[in-house]
Amino acid sequence: MPSRDELRLQNWIQTLNEPDDEMSTIAAGKLAELNSSVAVPHLIKALRRTPNVAVESATALGKIGDKSAVPALIELLDRHSNVHVQTAAATALGRLQATSAIPVLKKTVTDYIEEHKTDRLAMTRGYRRGLFTTCLLALKQIGTRDAVRFAERAETASAARL
Repeated sequence: MPSRDELRLQNWIQTLNEPDDEMSTIAAGKLAELNSSVAVPHLIKALRRTPNVAVESATALGKIGDKSAVPALIELLDRHSNVHVQTAAATALGRLQATSAIPVLKKTVTDYIEEHKTDRLAMTRGYRRGLFTTCLLALKQIGTRDAVRFAERAETASAARL
């Protein structure tokens, strides 16, 4: 007979997979609280749903800490069109200290700086500013010498343009 926690886990996984996005969003948060890697494949699949579900699923994957989610999170950061989804992916990659994410995090930071090099106001208030700062934080959390130095140089370059 399954334990109470196993039943809760299965119920939240089932809810995550239902078409109701609001309930799926709640389920992703609950799965993060249960902190079981059994939920990881289901959360990875949910990354392809609506932005709200994808954000909560990426957040849950970061909290659970299972590195098997890293490739899906890298793809999400690199290819998703929603800045909130990208930001959640970057946060999760930082929490997971995913060294394989360093190239895409650097690319995101570099793209932001290049995009705003002629518009100082947009650099400070642009809607992608949160993604930029989250990528810098993720690079620092990953903690390799290269990642930390890159983040520090990017912060300096960004501040110099203000």
